[in-house]
Amino acid sequence: MSQVSRNKIQSWIGRGRVSINGASVLDPGHYVRIKDEILVDQESPVDDEPEPTPDASVEFSVLHEDEDLMVVNKPAGVVVHPGAGNRHGTLVNGLVHHCGGVLSSGSHRRRPGIVHRIDKDTSGVLVVAKNDRTHAELARQFELHSIRRKYICFCYAVPRFPRGKIETLLARDKNNRLKMAVTQGNGRNAVTIHRTLETFGTFAAKIQCELKTGRTHQIRVHMSHLGHSLIGDSLYRNKNYPLPRELADYVNHFPRQALHAYFLEFSHPKSGEAMCFEVDLPADMQELGEILKKSSQM
Repeated sequence: MSQVSRNKIQSWIGRGRVSINGASVLDPGHYVRIKDEILVDQESPVDDEPEPTPDASVEFSVLHEDEDLMVVNKPAGVVVHPGAGNRHGTLVNGLVHHCGGVLSSGSHRRRPGIVHRIDKDTSGVLVVAKNDRTHAELARQFELHSIRRKYICFCYAVPRFPRGKIETLLARDKNNRLKMAVTQGNGRNAVTIHRTLETFGTFAAKIQCELKTGRTHQIRVHMSHLGHSLIGDSLYRNKNYPLPRELADYVNHFPRQALHAYFLEFSHPKSGEAMCFEVDLPADMQELGEILKKSSQM
């Protein structure tokens, strides 16, 4: 079964789809013997196709739509596409319903239309392809780094320099597979341009980050590497930061990473027209900014 990944087979074992000599086996470490008869109940490829979910059940707003693409504003808390443990209620499920299934093939059967992603708990702008030609052209623009993406985040403490460039190699963390890490050896090049927009005393700052590359968790890892973890980012917070007493409980328990993809600019794949979209901070980050400002003025 060389055409099937080890992870896929392991998932089948865990769900009782593999039997040996007629008995279901749930342990991937089970030893097999010569002449054992192994049966695999493979999932139909259709099982991987995301089911449509009504827009009301998957929150997102449409900023632009034409016959080739859509630009949407995804709220925090919504997963972009189905995966392990998230088969329903994702942005893709909502898009399939909204578009009647008219989306590009994507990079995987579970990801129709998805050219780029943002984390579940990051909010902001995404472009979605409705056909394969559009998908290929948008992917080319991402590969050439000609698409501009800017984020707003709130971080602990104030960066020493108001402007800067972070350039590192990023790879999967060897000690925690859920994380990415800065590495000195093998890894993919990652570049982030940061600019301080507002400071709140010495305990927090509002930062604009522009991606020059698009690696997994890039801004979160880079800001943590800089010594300024994002507020609300428990995965990459690497130390305790001093905060005013009246702020500590609120800030340290902010329910998600304070990160919002507020700006997206690209060339329309068909017309070549410059497409530019900018969205306001969501309510929770607006409130965070107001509370930080009020505390810094006390």
